[in-house]
Amino acid sequence: MKKAFTMAEVLITIGIIGLVAAMTLPSLVQNYQEKVTVNRLKKVYSMLSQLYLLVSEIDGPPDQWGFAYREDGTTNLSGTIQNIFKKHLRQLQICEDDYCQRPTYKLLNGSEHGNSSYTIGNNAMILEDGTILRANIDDGNQLDCSLKRGTTNALKNVCFSIHVDINGRQNPNTYGRDVFAFYWTKFGIVPVGTAEENSHVSFNTCSLSNSSNYSGYGCAAWVLAFENMEYLHCDGLSWNGKKSCKN
Repeated sequence: MKKAFTMAEVLITIGIIGLVAAMTLPSLVQNYQEKVTVNRLKKVYSMLSQLYLLVSEIDGPPDQWGFAYREDGTTNLSGTIQNIFKKHLRQLQICEDDYCQRPTYKLLNGSEHGNSSYTIGNNAMILEDGTILRANIDDGNQLDCSLKRGTTNALKNVCFSIHVDINGRQNPNTYGRDVFAFYWTKFGIVPVGTAEENSHVSFNTCSLSNSSNYSGYGCAAWVLAFENMEYLHCDGLSWNGKKSCKN
């Protein structure tokens, strides 16, 4: 006699395999997407750091860049930054139409971003790979690098911030998921959300439960330091304590 599986046994086995796949596949896909995000953010950080060194050597600090002006004669600070970036970044595109000027961004807690110069003020700068950059001049700063954001020399001398959408127009267009922020300072590029910062410390603003208008702002530093996005899965993470939901 030849032995074989019955049709019922085959169907049961296929059903079990399908059930296990349905339970594990979403987690695997999510883990993969988060690893892609980590690698993309590391690439952007490296690019900004190299750009900083190049600009500093050739053009000096921001207050020596030579201001751009609007038609009414007022200083165009964002235009000044765009001119410098375009000078050094190959194939940089300055997008001036509404399609890439005013997308709808969300905070990490799910609410709409609200009134920010990131969404309503500055033209998008688009890199060759589709990454979108926007410069944001905070609190009326005049590119004199006098903005205070923390306790280190760099964070005591912030020039402006750069908001980065690592996958361009693609969703989710959300801070802490595909949108991250950096500071351009007198002493280098600093990801927003370090432990030394007093404005957007990662474990304060990089949390799904954070209800402020800055929910998700402090995630860049966490992602780069620990190469994970565990803040999407649990609260209670901190620089000096819990680094993972499993701990």
